Amino acid sequence: MTQQRNPSPQSSGRPCFSSRGERLIGQEMFRVMDRAQALERQGHRIYHLELGNPRMAPPASMLEATIRELQAGQVGYAPMAGLQELRAALADRYASRTGHHFTASQVVISPANLLIHQFLDITCNPGDRVVLFTPAFPSYWAAAAHLDVEVVPVPLPARDGFHLSRPAIEAAMSTKPRAIILNNANNPTGAVYEAEILHELVARCAQEGIWLLSDETYADLAFDRTCVSLAAPQAGHVVVMSSFSKVLSVPGFRTGYALAHEAVIAKLALSNSTLYSCLPGFTQAGCLAGLSVLDAYADEVCARNRRLIGTCYDRIARSGILRCHKPEAGFYLFVDITETGLDEMTFCRRLLEEAQTAVTPGRCFGDTYATHVRLALCGHEEDVLEGVSRTIAFAQKLGGCRVQAA
Repeated sequence: MTQQRNPSPQSSGRPCFSSRGERLIGQEMFRVMDRAQALERQGHRIYHLELGNPRMAPPASMLEATIRELQAGQVGYAPMAGLQELRAALADRYASRTGHHFTASQVVISPANLLIHQFLDITCNPGDRVVLFTPAFPSYWAAAAHLDVEVVPVPLPARDGFHLSRPAIEAAMSTKPRAIILNNANNPTGAVYEAEILHELVARCAQEGIWLLSDETYADLAFDRTCVSLAAPQAGHVVVMSSFSKVLSVPGFRTGYALAHEAVIAKLALSNSTLYSCLPGFTQAGCLAGLSVLDAYADEVCARNRRLIGTCYDRIARSGILRCHKPEAGFYLFVDITETGLDEMTFCRRLLEEAQTAVTPGRCFGDTYATHVRLALCGHEEDVLEGVSRTIAFAQKLGGCRVQAA
């Protein structure tokens, strides 16, 4: 029997990708940004609430250190696991925060978004299950799809403020997953989970032999409740990841990190070497300088976020048509648009076209959130307030009528 092969690009008229290539789904917020920027090129003034792209000035010492490295010609290769000095400084920081002893060998430097993919790559085989407590960050879905890992969503009810609960943990365990991804503080809801519940989850994962990724990217931006880190190097099944992007307002640096057992870190370092060799040393030197002022800078960011989020939340609460829970961390509002009568994809498209405001559709965070949109409130304050005002006005213009989705 002759084995059937995929048609060649020449015979099919289109490129024939691998199964992994066909599973690439990306992130919808970047497609929203592309559409918004296309309108800007046409001369429109767009209010960007779609991406968590902080517009506060980064710490001056961080930029100065980066520039010094460039001026000194430090543009060669860096160690595949990251600069030793940065890894050691992070080990000291988490030792102070958690009371556990860390060494540099238990820290790896890598882009936070990529670490999600790397974690699933080294812990899961195709067809394995990973539980996501939803709403969940879009990169979790995208990485799982690309690696052919089955996603099992476990929704956290809005009536509970989207907080992690014992019933949610039981629901997760009942699916017999290979791994669980936890996002605390949460994007998009801003919920901060209780320490007791978190430690119960860690213990249950240990009992069941389940990997746990704790994404703590927004932990330093908690302003209404302390965010507990699950970093513990002796727990071989737990990987904690975070990023400098949000807390230090440098998403363009693409610099994040993970803490875990030495064997896990060694495997992630090999993944770095395989996928992109290493991160630039000059941005890592900047992050090292940023660490020395991170807490003071984060206090300023949190104060700003609390005030601005409070203002925007109050306006939405008074809108008569939009609803949301008040966040405890971060800079997002996850807004229920049910009363507008539009599904969220239509709402987002028309909001951009008719009110020049870009927001992220809720379905990016799970299929059950087609009645929500996410607003990122980390831009310039006047732009954020105008974008929120336009979002409310657009919703009110719909008048709560049940409109057929275009």
